[in-house]
Amino acid sequence: MHRLRIGLLAAFLLAAATAAFAGHLAGPAPERAPEAVSPSAAPDLTATAEIRRSFMTPGTVTVAVTNHGDAPVQILGVELLSDSFAPLGLQTADATVPPSVNPRDLLIDLGAASCPDGIDSTTAPASVRLLAATEDGAAHEVTADLPHPNGTLDRLLREACTAEAVAKAVDLSLGDLHEAADGTLEGVLTAEPLAGADLAVTDVRGSVLFTVEATEGLPETGASVPLRFDAFRCEGHAVGDAKQPFAFTVWIAVDGAEPVAGPIEVPEAQREALWAMLDVRCGRG
Repeated sequence: MHRLRIGLLAAFLLAAATAAFAGHLAGPAPERAPEAVSPSAAPDLTATAEIRRSFMTPGTVTVAVTNHGDAPVQILGVELLSDSFAPLGLQTADATVPPSVNPRDLLIDLGAASCPDGIDSTTAPASVRLLAATEDGAAHEVTADLPHPNGTLDRLLREACTAEAVAKAVDLSLGDLHEAADGTLEGVLTAEPLAGADLAVTDVRGSVLFTVEATEGLPETGASVPLRFDAFRCEGHAVGDAKQPFAFTVWIAVDGAEPVAGPIEVPEAQREALWAMLDVRCGRG
């Protein structure tokens, strides 16, 4: 009986030692390698060029971006690619574009216009380069072609080329503004020819906040026109939301040709006078 116990104990110790030795040879179980994460695909984005007059200033365009995917995308930069406008590089943006049929507007600056056909120039094919970040933090560059022909870009190009043509032919200046008896403001717009051309101011137009009209009618010839300015809108939201309160326009015929439109530059002193007049005419002064 004693020998049997010794034999069983020896067998048990031998089995334990064998298992320990085998475990030592095998070593610790290898760690499982992390599974590779596939990079996210570039987002499905399209873009159009738009004019949102209430929120635009001259020399800008709205790029409306639509996200056709199933997750939101963060737009970090936008660049217009077109031979018709000088390149400005990637312009910083910070806008989330959710999946939707409704686009998100991004306002960017336009480079200097290229006007090979003067005021009749039209835009070359254009696209926008978008720097977009997906939900995993990956950044993607997406190039979206804009529709062509493009009425929006054509219009903006014509405006820029017309302003350039007017600036080359005419020196426009708005003189000091003086209060009239009825509380409106009066001043003289002078157009001096830069190349000896015959000029005629054929029309003037006000802005979203102010009216402007010729006090004595527009002369058939000559380019010195007395103007009267008055308040057009007084609502608080209209005044607060106005992005171009002094966007006055003048039409000038050069040497009897069809009149072209150009902006009337308003110096700072005249702007302050117009704001003060608006307050008084709207009952806030």
